[in-house]
Amino acid sequence: MACKACNSENLQRLDGELTASLPSLKALKVPPIYVCQSVLVCLDCGFAELVIPTSELLSLKNAKAASSS
Repeated sequence: MACKACNSENLQRLDGELTASLPSLKALKVPPIYVCQSVLVCLDCGFAELVIPTSELLSLKNAKAASSS
């Protein structure tokens, strides 16, 4: 597998934690979503990629809907 940004083969899978929150003032009342995830990082250019698990993705969708109303 090659890096999608620079085509390097120098990739490393890392364990990571991400806090996701919506970037609007209305969303301040919605707590951040914590995602523990494996992150694939290119050690040459720094490009990183991850997939947010379904349960956390649903939480983000619900948070967006709550902040829009």
